[in-house]
Amino acid sequence: MWDILPGTLYHWYRNHLSDYEPDRKSGEWPQNTVITVEENTGEILEEKPVYVFKPDNIGERMSIDDKSIGHEGYTIMSNTDTGKIAMLIESTRTEELEKAMRLFDKDLLKIRSISLDMSPTYLKLCHEQMPYAQKVVDKFHVMQYVYDAVLDVRSRIKKELGEKLSKGKEKTEQDKAILYEIELLKHCRYRLTQSPNKWSEAGKKLMDSVFENHKDLKTAYQISQDFKKWYDRSNCQLNKTEIRENLYKWYYSIKNAEIKEFISVVKMIRKHEYEILNFFSWGHTNAKAEQLNGKIQRFISANYGIRDKDFSLYRMAGYFS
Repeated sequence: MWDILPGTLYHWYRNHLSDYEPDRKSGEWPQNTVITVEENTGEILEEKPVYVFKPDNIGERMSIDDKSIGHEGYTIMSNTDTGKIAMLIESTRTEELEKAMRLFDKDLLKIRSISLDMSPTYLKLCHEQMPYAQKVVDKFHVMQYVYDAVLDVRSRIKKELGEKLSKGKEKTEQDKAILYEIELLKHCRYRLTQSPNKWSEAGKKLMDSVFENHKDLKTAYQISQDFKKWYDRSNCQLNKTEIRENLYKWYYSIKNAEIKEFISVVKMIRKHEYEILNFFSWGHTNAKAEQLNGKIQRFISANYGIRDKDFSLYRMAGYFS
């Protein structure tokens, strides 16, 4: 057995040991196809297979996310509680996703809450196809926006320090002090996205030194931590009015701080405020969907990519749905 060439083993597995060829020839794989038709002529422009279509995997809490497989973009809708895929299609286009969603018909009525990122495509899709389900913008995507603003403050300070360096080749004492400050700012990047209780003793000393010299960065970091506390799952027990009032207090603290990097963050949160506040009704996030994406990526890596795309997706459908 150990003398069998990998290519030979793959051939037997694909064409004889698995059910791939029988399912493909009988039309059971893929189960459904989304067709794009030219309205005027009726000509079929494109056919997109729905590689996974499992109405049985629809539950009360679902997640929808995009995933790059190979060089193409896919949309995956999965059950948050079981982690199983209900739909997998090679598309992120609204029109094609709407057609795929309609295949579920009344099964979509089972969904009480769906977690998604702030993609206009997915927001529009979920509003139209799941009108009775609560749309919950994923907490981790929102927090990433807030942390990015803190890191933008850090980048601005580094740039301002760099502009103070003398133009000559020889470094003055002031230049050395500036370069030292820039080096400290480089080392504090990841700590700015962590809670203080996760810092080591050396990390605390580093951050104390940075915050002492750069008050804007300290304020920006405190703003991010205040938002993180507001966004904590333990606050789900509070009533919606109190949660909203605390959010408005956070908006006001940003206005007083006058840190320009947070202006776009506030606009983004205000725009999606309703879907963000829905988190406190369900405590629902895209964490399971991100875990599923990681498992799919490990599957692809273990199989050295997806050169035989259709068979690889057939296997994924079997493993993850």
